[in-house]
Amino acid sequence: MKSSWGLPLILVTILFMSSSSGCLGLLQMRETMEDLREAPKVEIVEVKVSQFKIFDNLIDWEEYQNTSTIYIDDSVIDIIMYQKVKLTGSDLREGCLEEFTRYVRAELLSPSGESVWSIDVCQNVDAKTDQILPEPSFEIGTWKLVVNARGFGSQSSALQDYFHIDLTIHRPCTTYPIEGDKCI
Repeated sequence: MKSSWGLPLILVTILFMSSSSGCLGLLQMRETMEDLREAPKVEIVEVKVSQFKIFDNLIDWEEYQNTSTIYIDDSVIDIIMYQKVKLTGSDLREGCLEEFTRYVRAELLSPSGESVWSIDVCQNVDAKTDQILPEPSFEIGTWKLVVNARGFGSQSSALQDYFHIDLTIHRPCTTYPIEGDKCI
């Protein structure tokens, strides 16, 4: 029984002594509280922007155009670009004819308009990722992922064009136990 009252009694004594000794007591109490607090946790969080399209028109080619934006600051560790393209029957032909070809064109632009990553394909691309690292840091601001595509297909047939492009950024997140789940 004595051991169960020991720690609370010591804490109350420390609190009483620190509150009665003025500013120096506050410093001691603050240090004691800091020692009792758990260490901060650093995790890597992801922010993802996706563009995915399944073409569903067998009569005429379907055009797709979209621009997504994402804010990148100096805390971003890396950018991961995922890409997968399936253009039915594209493996049977050679080359791309501009007016007669289905295609996927995507480009990642920095805030100054510089192209950081791009693809321009008219044939299947197996799933793959590209990692973009800061050199020495990423340009701070709003980045754009611009995608233009043309395809056709039907969900009820074997003819089905689609593409999937993901932009994922990783940044560290520090959480302090007393603050809750707030990311700093």
